[in-house]
Amino acid sequence: MFNTIYRRGLLSATDFSPLRSFLKRHGWRFGVNRFVAGERLEDATEAIRKLESRSLLSILDLLGEFVTTAESVEAMTQEILLTLEVLSRSGIAPYLSIKPTQIGLAVDADLAWENAQRILDRGRAVGAHICLDMESYPYLAPTLDLYRRLHKVHGNRVSTVLQSYIKGSLADLDDLLDLDPKPVLRIVKGAYKEDPEIVYRDKNRGARSFRGLERGATINVATHDERLLSEVAAFVRGAGIPHDRYEFQLLYGVKPKLQEAFVRDGHPVRIYVPYGKDWYGYFSRRLAERPANLMFVIRGLFG
Repeated sequence: MFNTIYRRGLLSATDFSPLRSFLKRHGWRFGVNRFVAGERLEDATEAIRKLESRSLLSILDLLGEFVTTAESVEAMTQEILLTLEVLSRSGIAPYLSIKPTQIGLAVDADLAWENAQRILDRGRAVGAHICLDMESYPYLAPTLDLYRRLHKVHGNRVSTVLQSYIKGSLADLDDLLDLDPKPVLRIVKGAYKEDPEIVYRDKNRGARSFRGLERGATINVATHDERLLSEVAAFVRGAGIPHDRYEFQLLYGVKPKLQEAFVRDGHPVRIYVPYGKDWYGYFSRRLAERPANLMFVIRGLFG
């Protein structure tokens, strides 16, 4: 109960215009770089190199969401295409997370399809994997529709995300598990401020992860819940699930010792590396996840 109240209260506070303006001006001083690799692609590639030196994989996320104009969509699409090229030239295996509205879903579903095709066609040439990320609830059904269309053409070079706090997520999982080939799915808790009627208090990622693995999907378990990660580790070990059928995915800057512990135990661990100038929404959600993140920022206020 406390965590729910804290999260909703913090997200409401960060929507307050004066606070938003203040943090946007001074955010880097207060610790944005704890959670965001930087504003430039060069910052992100440097962060990825450091992760690779620790035997950690990466998924790169160009920040920016709820893009609502065709001009902004084209600019974001061009930036994603450039990112694929830069990563490939740098010798980094491109693994990108893209928001559906970045490529046009809030403007027109056909525009999103066309831009996704551009990205995946270019991705094929450089050996990229593209994860179609999940935004807030109004975009859930259109995102899954887009994913199904892309999966028919591109198979498992494209994946998507399910948010376990959404009440319909288990039904969505069962529907996606009927795809051929079996899908690649990222299971997350969910971090957007949603209507209480459509979300669970019990965000049972474990049940969704186990069901997906049992039915042959590749499941990327995205969490910092150490108990859940340990349960999944025990499950894959007991069931003999090979390493190419699952990953543990954690956020940049969060629990680095936990990241390294699972690498030492032989598990594939991929770090979600966000970068870009539009960092405020992402940063707000990180603060809302746990009071310890907010305390980190407060300490920055007082030096």
